[in-house]
Amino acid sequence: MMKTGLVQPSSSPFSSPVLLVKKKDGSWRFCTDYRALNAVTVKDRFPIPTVEDMLDELHGATIFTKLDLTAGYHQVRVHPTDVHKTAFRTHNGHYEYLVMPFGLCNAPSTFQALMNSVFRDYLRKFVLVFFDDILIFSRSWEEHLDHVKRVFEILHAKQLFVKQKKCAFGQSEVDYLGHLISGDGVKVDNTKIKAMLDWPSPTTITELRGFLGLTGYYRKFVKDYGIIAKPLTNLLKKGKFEWSSPAEEAFNNLKTVMTTTPTLALPDFSTPFIIQTDASGEGIGAVLTQQGRPIAYMSRSLGVQKQSWSTYAREMLAIVIAVCTWRPYLLGCRFTIQTDQRSLRYLLEQRILTPEQQKWMGKLVGYDYEITYCPGSANAAADALSRRSHSPCLNTVYTQQTDFWDDLREATTTHPYLLRLGHLADENPGGPYVRRNGMIYFNNRLVIPHDFSIIKPLLKEFHDTPMGGNSGVLRTRKRISQQFY
Repeated sequence: MMKTGLVQPSSSPFSSPVLLVKKKDGSWRFCTDYRALNAVTVKDRFPIPTVEDMLDELHGATIFTKLDLTAGYHQVRVHPTDVHKTAFRTHNGHYEYLVMPFGLCNAPSTFQALMNSVFRDYLRKFVLVFFDDILIFSRSWEEHLDHVKRVFEILHAKQLFVKQKKCAFGQSEVDYLGHLISGDGVKVDNTKIKAMLDWPSPTTITELRGFLGLTGYYRKFVKDYGIIAKPLTNLLKKGKFEWSSPAEEAFNNLKTVMTTTPTLALPDFSTPFIIQTDASGEGIGAVLTQQGRPIAYMSRSLGVQKQSWSTYAREMLAIVIAVCTWRPYLLGCRFTIQTDQRSLRYLLEQRILTPEQQKWMGKLVGYDYEITYCPGSANAAADALSRRSHSPCLNTVYTQQTDFWDDLREATTTHPYLLRLGHLADENPGGPYVRRNGMIYFNNRLVIPHDFSIIKPLLKEFHDTPMGGNSGVLRTRKRISQQFY
């Protein structure tokens, strides 16, 4: 950073801490924690463009080019009188930024104002700009070549550089700000509603209750919800659970109305966003909302390794994935995260103790948010999405997950070693051994018997899979021993 002129040595009275987060390719991402500085900064209220207003300008366009600036913020100089405020401390000494760093609360507004100024003459004529995402749109190839040339002439004149591998040139369809744009018009990106569309038909009352819990949460936005859902609610009555053709039809109809306008709202950047997150033993889920209306859904199943994480870790993972998924909506806006994990309310004040926490906090740097507690009973939508992965057909990350947990639960009732520990847990409620979800834990670590049929899939998950990472014998053993006994 010194060699490239991004920072210089500092004697500033300001000093912010830093985080080093390891990327997937082995390189390091440098993050500065400016929370204290942001707390006393007068906020820049430059208007952020709304997605729907921008997309209205695309009528008639058939050819698209999408550009992404290289480290966009670092292409903006910090005013000389403010350089000292960006100072940060490292084990090597004290430094300050000469360019705009990621993490300052006014960085998004400053960058949007710059881009609007740079492209003012062409804005919404054939150029849309949302932070560092530039979209060029035209009605014909000849027109498009001219438009692309003009944009690059401006970028060259202003010394703004794009990242080639993140650009898409001359496309008939592009993904832009969560929408698929083509000559046929604008449609919602299916990833926003995939969690709902892929919901499998319930096979038990418990699974049906989960689905109705999610859809019922937004019933006030669905006309005739009670009538549509009646074949499903009838199945909740006492008696044998029998999935019928009317039930399947009602199930599919509900999925359709939940993923189309007016139920699924368009984002309004003048209104605060709320993310509701939840994590169950087998999955995580989240809903992006505004004024109580859903904008997008997210649901992920968890592999064996992550299923054994603490509730705190799984809930935090849900927050990080949700924020990263909906970055185009959240960057530059203040938003609220609602979770049923009380301790996460104090996430911003907690010490960062583990590499995983360091990685997560690094991904949240630069967002303006607050975390509030929301009881599970009031968080039905995210709760249902997190528990959707009970269905085996969704556990595709590791095909032996279901067998592993079933085998372990069965071993708890048959294996002599686990039977003995189970008696200890029952006889000493306050002792180190406890029963939880049909399994035995020792000091919050899951007990594994000396049975190769159980140990083998566990080793495979931690060593051979992409999530495991093939870390080597000693490191793999250490990681397993942190969660299993």
